Amino acid sequence: MMRRPALYTFLASMLAVASSAQATELRFSTWAGGDGLALLQQLAREYTAKTNVDVRIEVTPFADYSRKLAVQIASGDAPDVGWLSERDVPTFIASGNLVNVASLGKVAAFGLSDFTTSSLSLWKRNGNLYGLPFSNSPLVLFYNKDLFAQAKITDPLAQYARGQWDYAAFQKSALAIKTKTGSSGARVMRVDPKAWAGGLLAVLWSHGGGVYDSNQKCNLNSAGSLRAFNLMQEMMFKDGSMPRPGDQTSFEGGKLGMYYDNVSYAGQLKDAKFKWGVAPLPKGPTGRISQLGQAGYVAFSKGRNQAEALAFLQFLASRENMNRTAKFFPPPRQSILKSSAYLGSNPAIPASMLKTALTSQIASARVLQTTTDWLKANDVITSSLDRVFQPGADLRSILDTTCRTVDRL
Repeated sequence: MMRRPALYTFLASMLAVASSAQATELRFSTWAGGDGLALLQQLAREYTAKTNVDVRIEVTPFADYSRKLAVQIASGDAPDVGWLSERDVPTFIASGNLVNVASLGKVAAFGLSDFTTSSLSLWKRNGNLYGLPFSNSPLVLFYNKDLFAQAKITDPLAQYARGQWDYAAFQKSALAIKTKTGSSGARVMRVDPKAWAGGLLAVLWSHGGGVYDSNQKCNLNSAGSLRAFNLMQEMMFKDGSMPRPGDQTSFEGGKLGMYYDNVSYAGQLKDAKFKWGVAPLPKGPTGRISQLGQAGYVAFSKGRNQAEALAFLQFLASRENMNRTAKFFPPPRQSILKSSAYLGSNPAIPASMLKTALTSQIASARVLQTTTDWLKANDVITSSLDRVFQPGADLRSILDTTCRTVDRL
């Protein structure tokens, strides 16, 4: 029979062994859904099996994501690692809520140099690196081949090949579709007015305008921005080739000639009853500038398991796993982006078309650089655009007022 002191020693040793064998719980925050979320959960299971780190996926809808993160961090309940969108990066860096992951540059097998230089610029400050993008997607132009054929006009991809695809050709094509088919010619913004940045920024930048200038001052009332807004005013209210605000005409419905979106939008066209293609965005007075949408993996400085968070981030952003997530998100790794495997990975878009419309445009694409007051500025701009996109709107007056308000923030 085991004596009592010996029994206590034995039980204590067993508890210690059990404690050491217990997996560390790592909280991962994301807004992923559908097949993308399923893949992320699969990666988490694989990582847990090989490391004994139990990764728990926490999902928050994108519309509420950044606000919820801020609340979690402020209340001492921050996740360890997760996703962050490009517009939230400046605020989270400035507030000291992200871990510097520059040490990954010293891990030869990881290959940080494989990331395009432009893809990392948003995440760098003073020699530090505060995240790694996993999605690096410029907007492309989706076009309805059937409507272009019915209107008897050359499609955007062919016009691009001839060096003729600019905003004058874009407006002319949209008007021809409207006149000859009765369908809407083009939409550059999402149906949801809160998502105004998707599409509109590319038009502003290509005309020499934008939301902010290089000094982070409001640029919506600049000459370039006014040129872009005047173009859209003409298309909405003069020739009627662009749907007005509130109009729910969608590209997937088959009654819209052209539409700006990320290439992942192709997934919504799997049941389309018409033929479609993708092309680069038109060229403006200051160039062909697409909006580059980014989302990245970050480790949160208030998380409880920073070492484990960094290790999991390295696992997710490895070449092997970015090859797997590339089917949903255009990767920032050059070795994947330029590979024939990636270019041929989308069964709905031929490799040559994807290369022309997407990979060839990344170098000139631009990320929206926001300020730490972006959430407030976004509310101001959204409200302002309700007045901008009205017939007979005094654009100069409205945008001057908008910029004074934004700059005061």
